[in-house]
Amino acid sequence: MELRQVKIIKTLIETGSYTKTARRLNYTQSNVTQQVQLLEKTLNQKLFDYRHKQLRPTPFLKEILPMINQIYDAEQQIKQISSHNNTVRKVRIAAPESLMITGLSEVIKNMIHDYPNIDINLQNNSCSMNQEKLLEDEVDIAFVLNDGVNHHKLNSTLICEEDIVIVAHQEAPDHFDELLQHRQYNHFVINEKGSVYRNMFEQIIQSQQLDIIKITELWSIGVIKSLLLDNIGFSFLPYRTVKKEIESGLLKVIETPFSVEKLGSYILTKSYPWNKDINHLIIDEVTNFFSSK
Repeated sequence: MELRQVKIIKTLIETGSYTKTARRLNYTQSNVTQQVQLLEKTLNQKLFDYRHKQLRPTPFLKEILPMINQIYDAEQQIKQISSHNNTVRKVRIAAPESLMITGLSEVIKNMIHDYPNIDINLQNNSCSMNQEKLLEDEVDIAFVLNDGVNHHKLNSTLICEEDIVIVAHQEAPDHFDELLQHRQYNHFVINEKGSVYRNMFEQIIQSQQLDIIKITELWSIGVIKSLLLDNIGFSFLPYRTVKKEIESGLLKVIETPFSVEKLGSYILTKSYPWNKDINHLIIDEVTNFFSSK
């Protein structure tokens, strides 16, 4: 597989169009088509299908996409090292909001100051999306909140354990059973589906046969807290994300008749020769910071 074929495949996936791919890469459309056909013949596999008038990757292409990304990333790293005379290294990090607002942003800010030779590209996604991006080699390091990480392609390092709590306004009832009897508070305010702690709470609801009258989905923990501070509903969040509000007496932890298991915050990596040293450096910086809190 040639590098130009790798670029063509990645661009076709991004644009979904032979015409747009040719324009972006400054190729003729016939040349793009020819390179795809040549690669399909070499691999003896079809790479794209047309479905509903859209160009879509075949299951085979989806399977080999992580390896294609590795080839592309290796070429970009080589170019980067050459153009910056071995002084600047790029690392791509994906992290959830729950970690960003409770210390990770401070670690990254300190690293940007202390290690000017490292160019940090940061993105915020859900935990499941972060892990998926790492597996597809779209990022170098992924942070997730989970009850454990067991994947044969990933290395995981536990940063810290996370207490997950039911939280509501200071004026809300102290006990969860009593809280659910009030229409004002029987209102679950939480982030998008797929959130690890939302999934955990929904499993509790099912196992305990609890009746939740209303659920509101919001896009950030900050917005969730604003509703709680307005004395609306309750939420189920990592304690560290609401620690300041609880300590200041604005919110409080609601007592429950059931136990809630802890989750863990993890750093996930895939080891490659060109970024292994940076991975270790970031792991050390993050774990040292959170262990001191």
